[in-house]
Amino acid sequence: MSLFYRISKLGIALGLVVLLNTSIGGNPAPGDWLDPIDGLWATAREARPHDSGDLMIEGMNAPVMLKMDSRGVPHIFAESDKDAIIALGFAVARDRLFQMDFIHRAATGTLSEIVGSGALPVDRRFRQLGVAEAVKRNAALLSEKSPREAETIGWYGIGVNHYLNQLEKATHPLEYRLLGVEPPKEFTAEFTMALLAYMTYDLSFSEKDLNIEKVQAGMSADDFNTLYPKYSSWEKTIVSDEDAHWAVTKPRDITNSSSYATAAGSWLNEVPIAEGFFEGKGSNNWAVNGSRSSTGAPILAGDMHLGLSLPAIWYEAHLVTPTTNVYGVTFPTQPAIMEGVTPDIAWAFTNTGSDQIDYYRLELNAERNAYQFDGQWKPLDVHVDTMYVSGSDPVIESRLISHIGPVLEGPARDYAVKWVGHEFGNTLSAIWDMNRATDYASFDKATRNWDYPMQNILYAGSDSIIAIRSTGYLPVRAHGQGFGVQDGTTSETAWIGRVPFDELPHAVSPDRGYLTSTNQRPAPETYPYYMGQDWRSIYRSRRIDDLLNNKGQHTPEDIASYQADVQSGQAELFLPLIKDIEGLTDAGQKLKSTLLDFDGNMMLESSSARLFTWFLDRFVNSVWDEDVFKGGSTPKEIYILDLIASGNETWFDVQGTAEVETHRDLLRLALDKTGEKWKEDGYADRTLGETQSLIVRHITRSEALKSLWRGPYPFPGYKETLSPAKSNPVYSSASWRVVVDFSTSPPTAKGVYPGGQSGNPLSDHYDLHMQNYVSFTYYPLSLSDNPDDIE
Repeated sequence: MSLFYRISKLGIALGLVVLLNTSIGGNPAPGDWLDPIDGLWATAREARPHDSGDLMIEGMNAPVMLKMDSRGVPHIFAESDKDAIIALGFAVARDRLFQMDFIHRAATGTLSEIVGSGALPVDRRFRQLGVAEAVKRNAALLSEKSPREAETIGWYGIGVNHYLNQLEKATHPLEYRLLGVEPPKEFTAEFTMALLAYMTYDLSFSEKDLNIEKVQAGMSADDFNTLYPKYSSWEKTIVSDEDAHWAVTKPRDITNSSSYATAAGSWLNEVPIAEGFFEGKGSNNWAVNGSRSSTGAPILAGDMHLGLSLPAIWYEAHLVTPTTNVYGVTFPTQPAIMEGVTPDIAWAFTNTGSDQIDYYRLELNAERNAYQFDGQWKPLDVHVDTMYVSGSDPVIESRLISHIGPVLEGPARDYAVKWVGHEFGNTLSAIWDMNRATDYASFDKATRNWDYPMQNILYAGSDSIIAIRSTGYLPVRAHGQGFGVQDGTTSETAWIGRVPFDELPHAVSPDRGYLTSTNQRPAPETYPYYMGQDWRSIYRSRRIDDLLNNKGQHTPEDIASYQADVQSGQAELFLPLIKDIEGLTDAGQKLKSTLLDFDGNMMLESSSARLFTWFLDRFVNSVWDEDVFKGGSTPKEIYILDLIASGNETWFDVQGTAEVETHRDLLRLALDKTGEKWKEDGYADRTLGETQSLIVRHITRSEALKSLWRGPYPFPGYKETLSPAKSNPVYSSASWRVVVDFSTSPPTAKGVYPGGQSGNPLSDHYDLHMQNYVSFTYYPLSLSDNPDDIE
């Protein structure tokens, strides 16, 4: 895409911003953009690739070689860790300043200060839930609780602030100029803590307990246990009984009911929406050892699934010092490589999805200044909160705080929130040591400091070991479980500690020769601690297990190809149900014949794939049509198969009809209705590639800035395929794909993420990787310690 084309397209967007006076913030004067010195062309000049060369910043001990490769990845060669981190801070700020600021503002509830009242619901949410307060509190505690983290963040801040101090109006990132606001004056530890809080929120802050409570109150205990079972025969856990390495073997008594069974009430529908944990988020990782690898050495693969955005979520970097040689991806504001590879080891994450949050129903007095607890009235703290809003008066609100956590006030119910992210965490310390580990023993020791978000951390190394551990702060509840809303009037439901590190689910070099995780339940029913009760569906775990188990040895190309796999587990399990369905309309019969010939591969070239998605969605939605599920949480579709197998037809009866329907009736109806839809479409033979696309939105999600979005790109897959496509358009998928082969020294690594290194929309590096990403093509990742080798 030429620079002239980018400027022309962006110019149209700028015109719309000015003419329509959109609510993304204050607008610059139109003439400012036409200024030949400080206008849009200044932004274009900043889009040029950065030059390589020596970098010397006050605070460094010696100059750093900052070698930029052809994709804009900084390869940092320094004489000390301190100098490398200073240079990293400078490089990231130069490419991603607005993103750093935006994430900080999102987590601290201050977006409205720059984008106006449209962000108030998001700001209010992060303040109500205690995220914003936790960021400030944990940043203040940093020097006391973790001096090494404080020092490392300080180094990073030197680099960021060096860049901030040399900024002029003409070189401000585009978004600041569009909004008519200034960049931050100074980078502080709060930016780094905000990033950690934001990602912990994104990957663990769930309202499922509240949704479940509403459903639970509307059905019998037997029905609830059928539709929301504690354990399922469909589950394939990350760690099996044969792999288990934990020391404790006596199971606890875990009940399947909340300690305060009552409806959550209408408050649920009034909670402001901000993207947090949802079922579409997840990740994959897998590794084979030398016996299952064609190269005779371990191969590791990882692809983290997140909501996609531009600038890209991840930033690639390579750090070389006397103690470190690590390549990988980092979050802007983070002074280390998050997921990486070194000459000795590599690691990859998936989200554990364990229950790291509880909601407690409170009983407040009439004055709403105290709550009942263990037979006494405890006073509530009242926090007066001021939210500053661009273009409007400040908004002043009061918030209630209990000893449990912040209080969510509703018209009928009040809940206190207990969440791991409210507490101080040492995750950055763990990451720092992971970057410097040289074998499994030192890597495992490093992860002991990991607190949140809880992750399944997969390891492979030149020591021929593969290993995985569900790592982080797993709360121990006094009564053994945390499913559903808890009773906030008693200490009997309190958190009383965390599961010891050595008792977290883990496996090391199992006999089968491979390890996988796809966000499924980490440990079997014999595991003694409550981890949660709401795990991802089984389709991805079944699929990767089949791929790895059914072939003796795997090449690096095989391992990479599995990241592009789009075979639908739903098709395998649900399509056999329609084989004997009769009495169909002509359109329904035509669809049935087509679907029975469908192989379940959700590839771009398939014309049956889109018909299958229509059919399955209609069938599943018709099953869960009861009022109890409206505004609540529907059971997983896989449990429909259990209902059919057991002969339980209760839930297949359609509400509002005189007849009593069975599952066969709903299958027939779904085939007929979907067939009719296809008929109205002229029985069009359109492929999935013609009808399903990926769109990567700007981080602001602003419709007025669609010229900063990228897409649509034809994109394969379905919800719960290994390469996921939960929705259409697809907004969430693999945010970083990486494959590492340890048969060479250093290991051979390749990776790709959607987007590019630069946050400047006029730069070729803003979206450089998009075509490679959608075609599942990788870039080589260089671990060379010689700057002359970098291209």
